[in-house]
Amino acid sequence: MSKQYTIADYLFDRIAEAGATEIFGVPGDFNLTFLDNIIASDKLRWVGNTNELNAGYAADGYARERGFAAMVTTFGVGELSAINATAGSFAEYAPVLHVVGAPTMAQQHSQRRIHHSLGDGVFNHFIKMVEPVTVARAQITSENAASEIDRVIRMVLKKHRPGYLMLSQDVARQPIYPPTTKLIDSEENITSQAALTDFRQALLDFLPNKTTTLMADLMVHRLGLQNQLKALIADTNIPYTTLSWGKTLLDEQSTRWAGTYAGVASRPVVKDAVESCECLIKIGVQYTDTTTAGFSQDIDEKVVVDLHYERTSIGGQNFAPIALKDALQTLHEVMTSGIEITPKPLCAQIQPHEQNGADDEAVRQDDLWHIIADHLNHNNLVFADQGTAYFGISDVRLPEGVTCYGQPMWGSIGYTLPASLGAAIASPNKRSVLLIGDGSALLTIQEIAIMLQEHTNPVIILINNEGYTVERAIHGENQPYNDIPLCNWQLIAQAFGGNENNSLSLKVETAGQLKSALKEAAAIIDKLVLLEVMTDKHDIPPLLADISAALKP
Repeated sequence: MSKQYTIADYLFDRIAEAGATEIFGVPGDFNLTFLDNIIASDKLRWVGNTNELNAGYAADGYARERGFAAMVTTFGVGELSAINATAGSFAEYAPVLHVVGAPTMAQQHSQRRIHHSLGDGVFNHFIKMVEPVTVARAQITSENAASEIDRVIRMVLKKHRPGYLMLSQDVARQPIYPPTTKLIDSEENITSQAALTDFRQALLDFLPNKTTTLMADLMVHRLGLQNQLKALIADTNIPYTTLSWGKTLLDEQSTRWAGTYAGVASRPVVKDAVESCECLIKIGVQYTDTTTAGFSQDIDEKVVVDLHYERTSIGGQNFAPIALKDALQTLHEVMTSGIEITPKPLCAQIQPHEQNGADDEAVRQDDLWHIIADHLNHNNLVFADQGTAYFGISDVRLPEGVTCYGQPMWGSIGYTLPASLGAAIASPNKRSVLLIGDGSALLTIQEIAIMLQEHTNPVIILINNEGYTVERAIHGENQPYNDIPLCNWQLIAQAFGGNENNSLSLKVETAGQLKSALKEAAAIIDKLVLLEVMTDKHDIPPLLADISAALKP
């Protein structure tokens, strides 16, 4: 056995094998020595963040693009700072491994008052705290290191949700044999062939001669089945939609795109396509209150073919276990087998947006998001924070190839700024476009320093509407708790290391100025561009008006 190969080396080799080439985090005295193993690795690169919460957000964004991410924090103070991000990753199916540097085993066994602990001599409080937001956890010892590292990472990859490893510095230095087997030897298939056979026959009996619409959502993306779904769409003629959680899964420029479905807040054409068809095919769909305007969907489950994570159903009859990829393949085969598939006719053509305000007038929310969409391209990763940005961009058509991310389930404001950094690092051939309000930006704005350091060169479109406008729409329109401190956003990039060589700050007040600034931002690919857009603090996107009415307490 080589004395040079340690448990820390084993862990980081497995992290690299799982798909990461970067690790996010913040140094602390309980993880410092095994951070050296990352620095020495020829497979991984350390990306330090400004705090642990931002590290977790960045890892989440990275995982959405790459399919796996890892972060390292210190014990107690560091890991608890990151737990909000981990909870969001759990709620939204982002596979992130959290490695926590812990006091030495001797320190833990001594039960003394060690810093970053609660001072009670107990060192397993925090691993208990993460239990509800992780699919696997382990405290690594020299005896269990190989099996537990492999088990936890495998569960993260299998379930597409976070995992947790607690690693003491003294354990990290212990020698171990390098792995001789692959982390994933073969893809586990949970599908019952009998269930799949019955599902196929049920489809053959149910689908013919019914007006049909398809609805796709989040789990298609999380399971990496976008191309399989697009192949189905290409080989059929049915109209389709997504919830905002699954936005940009499918081509929104097609005449078959009905629009984004949002329950009672949906536009008439998509509401009719979904709620008035005789067969609604749902693929990877999960309803949330914010994506359905308070669960206001009016869908008869008797007409639904539902393909979900590990099961399917037709008209309420369940077939399980069936993996989503197998169900989707079977659906494709049946729909192209020669049976009569009847597309649900759209009740109206979706007309191009006509600008409501003049170019020399103040920017309006009912124009703003269409103008932004017109200036995006197929190479953009769009992150929309959970406020006017998310509800504004959800209701407009985006160019084919754009990937749009939000966090409508967990809804932690400020998430998208570090997440867009992580995604940009995961996919350096794409350019991130961040859509965020001034209230949300205040929570995580310091991560601009890392954007500049990493040269990710995003376009940050910051909506300055003097506070929490999304909250004003729900309650307290003029209450002081929805106000925020007024900031000079034009100096923010400079404050965090920006200069004329690496950043550009712009400010617009009219629609015409916005169009010009977006063209300029798209042309400047070697700088971070912060574009501040001034809007009225009471002006909200049309979709938000409908959804906030449904969500009012």
